[in-house]
Amino acid sequence: MSFCEEQLDRVRPVWERILDHRFLKETRDGTIAHETFATWMRQDYLFVEAAIPFIAALLPKAPIAHRGPLGQALPVLERELELFRERAEAAGVDLRDVKPSFVNHAYVQFLLASAFTRSYAQAFTVLYVAEKAYYDSWMVVREGIDRGSIWFPFVENWTSDAFRGWVDFLRTSLDTLAGDVGAAEREGMVELFELTAKYELAFWEMAATGAGWPCLEEVA
Repeated sequence: MSFCEEQLDRVRPVWERILDHRFLKETRDGTIAHETFATWMRQDYLFVEAAIPFIAALLPKAPIAHRGPLGQALPVLERELELFRERAEAAGVDLRDVKPSFVNHAYVQFLLASAFTRSYAQAFTVLYVAEKAYYDSWMVVREGIDRGSIWFPFVENWTSDAFRGWVDFLRTSLDTLAGDVGAAEREGMVELFELTAKYELAFWEMAATGAGWPCLEEVA
C-alpha cells in the first residue's frame, strides 16, 4: 500500500464525513441557501489568495522536477480568483472587505506555517491533502448538480481533467517523497496529513453554519 493510500485509509472516518457533508449534498441537490454558498465563496476566496504565497514558499525548497508544476500552479490560482470574482458578480455576492472566519484564519495560518517552518515533504503533504479533498468533494457535487446551476462553474473547475491530473501528480510525487525520508520525517508527514483533512472538514462546516469567531458574534 502506498503512503497516500495508507494515510487515506487511516483518516477514513474524517474523509467520509467530508464527502457526506451537507454543504456538498445541498449544493449537488440545488437546495443550498444562496447566502450559505456565498459564505463559502467569500471565505474560499481568501483561502485561494493565501495559497499563492504558500506555493511560492515551496518553490525554493522543491526538487527540480517539481519546480515546473508548482510554478504553473500559480497562474492557475490567479485564474481561480478570477472565477470567484466572475461568479460573485453574476450571483450578487460582495467579495470586498471580507474578513476571515475563525476556521479560515486558523487554516491559513496552518498552511503558511507549514510552508515556512516545515520540511518540503511535510508541506507538500498539506498541499496534496487539500487538493485531493477538493477534487473528491466536488466530484460528489458533480454527480447530481444541474449543469445550469449558477454554481456549476466551481464544480467544473475542481473536477476537470486538468485538476485531476494535478492531483495525480501530487499523489505520485508524495508517495515518492515518503519513500525517500526517514522515520521522523515520515511521522511529521503523517501528522500533517491528518491535520489537513480535519481542517478541510472544519471548512465545510464553517461554510454551512456561517460560524465566525467563537464568543464574538455579538461584538461583530
